Amino acid sequence: MDARSAIMESLDPMMVNGHNQDDLFLTNGQGRCNSAMITSSSKSSIPDVVTHDLQSLNLHGGADDCRSFLLLDQTEQLSVDSGTLFCTKLGCDASSSGKVISILGNTGEGKSHTLNHTFFNGEDIFATSNQQESCTSGVWTSFDPNLQVVVLDTEGMLGLASNENIRTRLLLKVLAVSDVVIYRTRAERLHNDLFYFLGDASKAYNKHFKQELNRMGEQNSYSETLEQSVSSLGPTVIVFHETMHTDILAKSNGGDPERTLRERFGALKQDISAFSKIRYVGTRSDVSGRTNFGILREAIGKELMDSSIRSPRKITLVYQAFQLLNAKFSGKVVETSHCSFPDEYFTCAAKCQSCESRCGKQMKHTGEHTSASGKKCIFSVQYENKIYTCQKCQENGRKCVVVPKAASSKEGSIVGLVNFAWSGFVLECQKCGVIYRSRQQWYGNTDPEHQGVVHTEIAHVWPGVRSLQGTQNAARRILDSMTMISGTVSDVSSAPAASLARWAADQVAPTYWRPNADIVNCHHCNKRFDTTDKIHHCRACGEGFCSTCSAFQRPVPERGWGFQAVRVCKPCYNATAQGILEASGPSLEPNEVQVRKVGETVYGTVSSLANALEFPISILKDSARPDYWVPDHEISSCAVCDKDIGTTTPSSQEIIGVHHCRQCGQGVCNKCSATRRPVPTRGWDTPVRVCDDCLMMPED
Repeated sequence: MDARSAIMESLDPMMVNGHNQDDLFLTNGQGRCNSAMITSSSKSSIPDVVTHDLQSLNLHGGADDCRSFLLLDQTEQLSVDSGTLFCTKLGCDASSSGKVISILGNTGEGKSHTLNHTFFNGEDIFATSNQQESCTSGVWTSFDPNLQVVVLDTEGMLGLASNENIRTRLLLKVLAVSDVVIYRTRAERLHNDLFYFLGDASKAYNKHFKQELNRMGEQNSYSETLEQSVSSLGPTVIVFHETMHTDILAKSNGGDPERTLRERFGALKQDISAFSKIRYVGTRSDVSGRTNFGILREAIGKELMDSSIRSPRKITLVYQAFQLLNAKFSGKVVETSHCSFPDEYFTCAAKCQSCESRCGKQMKHTGEHTSASGKKCIFSVQYENKIYTCQKCQENGRKCVVVPKAASSKEGSIVGLVNFAWSGFVLECQKCGVIYRSRQQWYGNTDPEHQGVVHTEIAHVWPGVRSLQGTQNAARRILDSMTMISGTVSDVSSAPAASLARWAADQVAPTYWRPNADIVNCHHCNKRFDTTDKIHHCRACGEGFCSTCSAFQRPVPERGWGFQAVRVCKPCYNATAQGILEASGPSLEPNEVQVRKVGETVYGTVSSLANALEFPISILKDSARPDYWVPDHEISSCAVCDKDIGTTTPSSQEIIGVHHCRQCGQGVCNKCSATRRPVPTRGWDTPVRVCDDCLMMPED
C-alpha cells in the first residue's frame, strides 16, 4: 500500500475496507496514483474524502512549489520571458514532460474551486472568493507533480471585462494549447451558450490555430512530438455538469450522454470536428451542497493515461505554443456593444442585391426601400446600377435623370431605329435634348462619363429589381412593330371581315354548292353558325357543314375534283365506305373547280399570314426582352390582380396572355395594363403599356 492509500485508510478505514482499492484509484505504469473515485453514481451521498477531509492536508513537497501564478494577463501579455523560467515558477524541471489541463466556463461557476479540489486536495492554489467581483483575471497556472500536468485556470465568461472580445480570444488560445479542457457548468439544464462556444472554438482551431501549431512543429526540433501532441487533433473536452434539483444525463435505459451532446451540437448546426473527444461527467449534489469531484478526477485520469491521440510533451513547448499564438494573434480587437433587441427584429428585411445593405424602414412599409445608414452602394455589372444625370442641369441646380435609349423623342420609330443601328444609343435630357451618342465617330468613342456630359450616382438594387437601366429596347421596338402588323393582318379572319370573306368565297364556289348566305345551321348536326364560325362545304354534296362533321377526305372525281382526296361530309364518306356513289347534281366543268382551288389558295395564304408572323415573334421575344423585364417562364400570375396567366392557367379556363409593364417590367394581364403613357426613365418616349400599380405612381 503506498503512502497516499495509507493516508486515506487512516482518515476513514471504512472507505478502504468497504471497497476494493483498485476501484478507488487509477495507477499509471510508474505506480503513481492518478485519480480517486469515491463512486460512479452522480446521486451518491457518500462524502467526498478528497474534497472534505483533506482540505488542510498538503500532499506536495512544498507549498511554494504549488502556488499558482499569472501566466497571461487581460491584455494577453505573458508574465514570463522564457520556457526555463516558466518551468522554474511551476516548480518542475525544464526537461519534464506532461499534459495541459484547462478549465472554462461562465463566471461564478466555481472553476477555481473545482481545480483546487480535483488536483490539489482542496488547497487554495487558485484564488476563490465569495464576492460578486471575480477573483480570476487573465490565465493562471500551476503544476500537479503527482499527475504531471500543467493546470490552467481562466477568467469566467459573461463577467465584467474591459474588452469581452479579447477575453474570448484569450480563452481560445488556452483551448488550443490544452490536451484536456474541462467545461464547468452548474446549470440545472445545459444552456445553448455552452454548445455555441465550443462550436465556435472548434471552427477557430481548424481555421487558425491548427495551421500555426503545425508551422511551429515544422520549425521546432521537437516537431514529431509536437505535431502528434498538439496539432493533429484538438483537445478532449469534458463537460462537467453539476445539478441539484434536476437529473443529469445518464446511461440508464440505454441512453448515451456523449451521443446526446453530439445530437445537441448537430441540432444547433455546430461543427465539433476539431475535438478528439467529447465526454460528459455529471453529478447531482446532495442537500448539503457538497460536490463529488472524485468522478471528475477519475475521468481525467483515464484521459491522461490515453496517449493514442495526444502524448505528453515537454513543459517548455507549452510556453512556446503560447508565445507563438500570442505573436500571431494579438493586438486590438473591435469592441462590440451588447444588444438584446437589434434593429433587424423590427426593420424591413430587404437587402440591396449589390452591397448587402439592409433597408432602414419599418417592417411592411409602403413605398421604396432606403438604406438604413445612408451607406453608398457599389457598382455591379449584373444590375447596371449606375444612374446618369445631366451634368449641365446638375450645375444649374436641377436633377434630370437620363437613360440610354434607342432613339430620341423627336425621331420616329423607323428613323430612330435606323439611327440606332448607325449611331448607337442616345442620352437625352428633357431640358437640354440629346447630350450623347455612343457612336459619334468611326473609332475612339468614349463613354459619357469621360466626356463630362453626365453626373454618375451608384444606386441600391432592392429585391425585385433586375436592372436600374435596362433601357436598350431597340429589339423590343422592332418586335412590337411586327406584332402590330400581325394584328392588322389577322383582322382579315376576324368577325368584322367574316361576311366579306364568305361573300368572296361564294363568288368562286361551284354551282352545286349551297351559298354561304343560305346556310344557318350545320347540315348534319344542326349546330348554329356564329358570325365568326367557319363554314365548310362537302365536295361531294355541296352542303354546308361545321368543321367536325366535314373532317373526312376521299377522292370526288364525279364532281371534277380528280382523284386527289378532298373534304367531304360524314354521310358522303360513309356512303363511299358502303359502296354507294351517287351524284346529287350535274357534273362540273374543270375550269369551275380550278377557280375554286385558286380562291382557296389565296384565302388560306392571307389567313395564315398572321400565324406566320407570330411564329418568329414568339421565338425572338425572350432574346429581345429588356434587362428589367421578368422572363416569361418566371411569370405564373398577374403582378396586380394575382390571376393565373400564361402557361400556368388552368386547363378549364381560357389562357390569359402575358404582358409586360414598360415601367416596372412585371408580368401582368391585359385587363390590368390597359393604360398607355410614356415612360422616359425606361427609354419609352411614346405612350406604351403601363400596369395599374405603376399608374398610381407619379410620372417621372
